[in-house]
Amino acid sequence: MLRHLRIVLVALFAIFGATQALASQSAGASAKDVVVTVGGKPIKQSQIDTVVDLMAKAQSENGEVTDDQKEQMKKLVATNLIGQELLELEAQSQHIVATQAEVDSLLRVFKARFPDEAAFEKTLKEAGDTQAKMKAKLAKQIRADKVLAQHIRKPDMPTDAEMQAFWQEHQKEFPVNDSLRALQIVLLADDKTPVEVANKKRDALESIREDLLRDSGQATGLLLQRFMATAAQVSEGPEAKTGGDLQRFDPRDFNPEFQKQVEALRVGQLSPVFQSPLGFHLLLLIEKYDGKYDSYKLQIIQNIVNQKTRVVGGEMREYLRSLAVKFPVKYKDPDYQDSSESGIY
Repeated sequence: MLRHLRIVLVALFAIFGATQALASQSAGASAKDVVVTVGGKPIKQSQIDTVVDLMAKAQSENGEVTDDQKEQMKKLVATNLIGQELLELEAQSQHIVATQAEVDSLLRVFKARFPDEAAFEKTLKEAGDTQAKMKAKLAKQIRADKVLAQHIRKPDMPTDAEMQAFWQEHQKEFPVNDSLRALQIVLLADDKTPVEVANKKRDALESIREDLLRDSGQATGLLLQRFMATAAQVSEGPEAKTGGDLQRFDPRDFNPEFQKQVEALRVGQLSPVFQSPLGFHLLLLIEKYDGKYDSYKLQIIQNIVNQKTRVVGGEMREYLRSLAVKFPVKYKDPDYQDSSESGIY
């Protein structure tokens, strides 16, 4: 459960920048609202509770959120806010700045996750944000990254030798069956849809495919991220809320055209736009369980990256704890302190 909470929290911070927006909204809160201070700077209960509410809402799609789970969320949010504030204080102490060019470059990368400017602006509005506020948050993130870069090396992408070694060691652990896993963008158009509307939908999906093809061959990185972001924004199927992820499926359970198209794909390959009785589809194959090394590359990469990330995570925790000595963390309300390994400052 905690792993899923962390994923939701990362999504909230990375996509909506919720933390800093909420910080500014609660600036007028009373001193009684302060539950933690970091180097004398306050973190307020209202900041934490509002993010917890957003997390609970996102998590509720997978079932009711219990009081115990909300307690976990509360401590997790507090820990993340403390970490952000420690890095900002250290950046200030070192006079580290983010240039306008760096901010603009990161903003372009961020916008690339969305199918168009309108979708980006819609997301900002839903988060109660503006581009100016977004740039301020990105500048803060850049400063934090510069601080971390001095002490923490980001995990490298696995080399071919590392991947082959992992495959040799764990090959028997990978399933072999007829199932596949793909991401989908679908625009609904049945036989009752007016021809002009259907044509517009096909053209729109063709345009999306052309845009995504620029990232072809990067299914472990930009292509995968952008496909999921686009699916979440524009796909009209129920799986849109999970980035178009169809999970594992037997292609024989789908209509013949879908089965034909998905079975022809290699892992990491985009399908052409094709039509079924449901509408127009675009697929990205991400897993295939045929026992061949190439079909498991995405899973192998993810496993190795996870291993490296755990190592980096440990190094980052130790560094943040050292910053907590320089900028003392004081809990005015002990209920917000995470006593687990990842939460101790």
